[in-house]
Amino acid sequence: MKTYLFSAIALCALAGVAPALAAPAPAPQEPHREMKAMTRAEMMQMVQDHFARLDANKDGFVTQAEMDAGRAAMHERMASHMKEHASAMFDRMDANHDGEISRAEFDSAHDAMASRMGTMRMGMRGMHGGMTGHMFAEADTNKDGRVSLQEATAAAAAHFDRLDTNHDGTLTPDEMRAAHKAMRGTTGRR
Repeated sequence: MKTYLFSAIALCALAGVAPALAAPAPAPQEPHREMKAMTRAEMMQMVQDHFARLDANKDGFVTQAEMDAGRAAMHERMASHMKEHASAMFDRMDANHDGEISRAEFDSAHDAMASRMGTMRMGMRGMHGGMTGHMFAEADTNKDGRVSLQEATAAAAAHFDRLDTNHDGTLTPDEMRAAHKAMRGTTGRR
C-alpha cells in the first residue's frame, strides 16, 4: 500500500516537474542541497554540456527525435531511482509518520524539492526546458527542424536574462523561486 500510494504521488509530482527535465540530467544532486546562485557563464556551460549529451549522432545539432530519446532515458533513470528509494522518499514526505501523505505534506515536499532543484532546472530550462512543441520551435530560429548549439545558447541566454530581474549576471535563489512561483501561477498549483 505504501509503495502504491507513493508511486501515485510520484507520478503526480513528475507531471509538474518532468517538463522542466526534458534531457538527461547530470548525476543526481544530494537530496537536501539548497539551490545556489548561478552565473550566466555557469548556465551557458551547463547548456553546452547538456547539448553535447543530447546530440547523439554528434552532428552539431539536436533534433526533436534526439530530444525525445533523451527525455525517455531521463524518465527511465528517474523511475528506476524512485523505485529503488520509494520507501525512504515516502518516509521523508510523511512528516507526521502516520503512514499517509496529506496534501499539505505533499505540497511541502514538492516545494522543498523544487527549491533544491532550482539551479539545475533553471539551467536546463534555458536550453530546452521541456523543449517540446513551441519551445523547440522557438529555439529553432532558422526553422530547419533541428537546434544548433548557437541556437540553444541564444535561447538559454534570453531565458536567463528574463529571469535575472536585477540584471547583475547572476540568478539568485530568490530570482529562481520567483520564476518557479510565476510558472506555477500565484493562485494555485499546476
